[in-house]
Amino acid sequence: MGESFRLLNRHGAKLWFASLVAGWCVFFFLMVPQLWIGFLLGPKLSVLLDLFKNVLTPDGTSGTVSGLISALMQTSGPIVTYLTGFTLLAILAFAFFHAGLIGAVQDASLDNQVRVGNFFIYGFRHLLRMFGLSMLHLLTFAVLLAAWGGLYSLLSPVTVLTIIWTVIGAMLGLLLLLAITYSPVVMFAENMGVFRSFGYGWRIIFVKFGRALTHFLGAIVVAALSWTVIALVSAFPWLILQFFEDATVADIVGITLGTSLLAFLGVFPFILYYGVLFRQYALHIQQHLFPEENIDPVYLEPSFGDEPDEAGKHRSTG
Repeated sequence: MGESFRLLNRHGAKLWFASLVAGWCVFFFLMVPQLWIGFLLGPKLSVLLDLFKNVLTPDGTSGTVSGLISALMQTSGPIVTYLTGFTLLAILAFAFFHAGLIGAVQDASLDNQVRVGNFFIYGFRHLLRMFGLSMLHLLTFAVLLAAWGGLYSLLSPVTVLTIIWTVIGAMLGLLLLLAITYSPVVMFAENMGVFRSFGYGWRIIFVKFGRALTHFLGAIVVAALSWTVIALVSAFPWLILQFFEDATVADIVGITLGTSLLAFLGVFPFILYYGVLFRQYALHIQQHLFPEENIDPVYLEPSFGDEPDEAGKHRSTG
């Protein structure tokens, strides 16, 4: 925990500034095309909103419902395209920001340096890797959940077997959570691809399960403590404004200031979280995950009878 706060003391300002600049760039990258598309779909969306309001009112009629259905049928193509594009852009933007933040924290934790430009370099370089790794995480979770849920439904009603299967499911969930946690750390620290990173994330569990679990819990505790401090700081303006007579204005201003503080300071828990993981990975896990890199080279001196033959001499001099 002390190393995390020393990391924050040395590089916290640069990491925060880099994440802030990248966050604003991602925000504009998302909002500009979506506002343009929303402007084009404005008339259709306004009609749908009016119909939804009429349906939600107590005196809504069946004619209004049928009109809403027909409007949905007519505008389903553009709206689905709009929502699909927005979702895809949001996923890619999140992957970019996540990759940039992890790379910047890695530089701060392992190389003791932070450059604002590296945030964008890591974001673009590992964009597709982070996207692929996230999809692999979701697919693995869905497959394990479907398999566990299918067998659980066969074992119902509640018996000793269902209790045992529930415990097994919880253990599998913990193992999957650890693999998901450490796979991006391995990806950035070792510059690996998607499948190798996920595979080594699982390998960490079998090589150093105790260390991996302890460091994961430590990272969670540090992040939770920082979230608590940020939440208290964000709630402070709202608490102060409660002493004013106009409660409505106090609530609006307090909530606005609190939300802004959360948006500006919310990156620090993630910095501390990944700072713990990278430092502990480098100090206690990496050497056991790749033991071949710790073997000192052995230099052999030729002994009697080990001199190269004539062909070998010709190859060495040729």
